[in-house]
Amino acid sequence: MSSESTSNRKDLVARVFNNTRFAIAWVVFLGAVVIRFWWIRDAILVWWVYGRDAYFRAGVRVLPGKPVRFSNGELAPHWPDFATGAAFFFVVVIGLSLLLIIGLRLYQRLHTSRNAD
Repeated sequence: MSSESTSNRKDLVARVFNNTRFAIAWVVFLGAVVIRFWWIRDAILVWWVYGRDAYFRAGVRVLPGKPVRFSNGELAPHWPDFATGAAFFFVVVIGLSLLLIIGLRLYQRLHTSRNAD
C-alpha cells in the first residue's frame, strides 16, 4: 500500500509538470514574479557595492537599461551585477518550484487520506 501511495504522490507532481499548458503557465508566472520583484535584486546590488546607508540615506539606486548604472553615474561592477542577478533568479525559481512541489505532495497526501477513510 505504501508503494502505491508513493507512486501516486510522484504521479501527481509528474502529471502536473508534464502538462504542457501548466508548464507554459508556470514559466510565465515565474517570469512575472522575477520581473516584478527585480527591485529587490537592485537593492542588494547597491548594498553590496556601496553599503546599506547609500541605499537608504544617500538614495543610490540602479537605473533602468544596459549597461547597469547607478544613479550616481557610475557603472555597476560586473561580478556583483552577475552574482546578484543569477542568485536572485535561481533563488526565486527554485524556491517557488520547491514550494509548488511540496504543496502538491501535501495536497496528494491529504486528498488520498480523505478518500481512504
